[in-house]
Amino acid sequence: MPTGVGAVVDVSNVCWSGRLPPLSRHFPLLARLELVRDAWHRQYGAHAPLVLVADNSLRRALSAEDRQALRGLERSGELRFAPTADPVLLELARDRGWFVISDDRFRDLRRQHPWIEEFPGRFLGWEWQGGTARLGPSGIRPEPDHVVSRALEYKELKHGQHIDTRVPAHDQVLRSHWRCTTRGCVKAFLWPDRLLDWPSIDRGGQVVCTCCGCPLEEAGPRGAGRLFVLSDAAGGAEFLRFPISVGSAVQLGRGDLSHGINLTASELRPPREVRRVSRRHLMLSLEETPNGPRAFAVDLGSGNGTVLHRSSGRRLEPGERVPFAESDRLVLGAAVAVRLSGRLHLSAEEQAPPGLDGAGGSRTFLD
Repeated sequence: MPTGVGAVVDVSNVCWSGRLPPLSRHFPLLARLELVRDAWHRQYGAHAPLVLVADNSLRRALSAEDRQALRGLERSGELRFAPTADPVLLELARDRGWFVISDDRFRDLRRQHPWIEEFPGRFLGWEWQGGTARLGPSGIRPEPDHVVSRALEYKELKHGQHIDTRVPAHDQVLRSHWRCTTRGCVKAFLWPDRLLDWPSIDRGGQVVCTCCGCPLEEAGPRGAGRLFVLSDAAGGAEFLRFPISVGSAVQLGRGDLSHGINLTASELRPPREVRRVSRRHLMLSLEETPNGPRAFAVDLGSGNGTVLHRSSGRRLEPGERVPFAESDRLVLGAAVAVRLSGRLHLSAEEQAPPGLDGAGGSRTFLD
């Protein structure tokens, strides 16, 4: 190990870990941080530096005694707080070339920090073995696009739109279609009949448009849905996400569509080659099956074709209807890529998708 090696510690993640004593007890303890610090110095040297970063919320969650000890760490300069620790600790580790000590997989930050997958060995987790903590690879590995998208969507659900599906009134918002009638609103212009986007809820509890912030009108019931992502087929840059609910269908193409998306709308900032997409190019739908909602795609007789990328690329025949899975990718006219992501909002009966909260499972470190 080269001289000067250091690490940034995700303090909140460590303190909440039920894989450190007392095992399986999910409440925060500062003593867990001491176990990890001891393991670091034992394995990497007594003088190997550590920077501690914690979420502001940890102050309120700890006991009075632990809060006092935490203030001591902050006064000494060892610990710094941030509204959200993850971006701060990742930037520090990236810029210094240090390790990250955390059980988080940072799926929602993979696009912002591509070095996470380039240097998985710089991410350390912990195991409790024989009465002592031991550090080793945390299990960072490349993640498919749809997994990263689901992590981003779950984060947006928790922090971005003030929607809590455990609240019956909020859950009902997600079971309805909504319409924006505000003059000059981009989304009202794109989707005058009903928004393909999800609404937001302001602090007063009113359902509002995520574009203009104005109140919305209810536009009928909405079933379970899945989220679709449009991107530049060549460069990969996303330019739109939209949900489709069970029983609904959406057309993709150039120009005005009865219930669809005009891919040439300047507000979307589409890829330059979007002109290769036909006026009515593709139909996407979501249907209920015995195994749950399933997406289907139909080429509408497009001029430049639609290619389905699964195990290999295959051009769809005009009018051909194919099932569409998360691992699939559709390319329209070699210009626009379509993929299926997760569900942005989970109903009250459902739990968070596995792994999106950053919790790590048990594992064995290899010597």
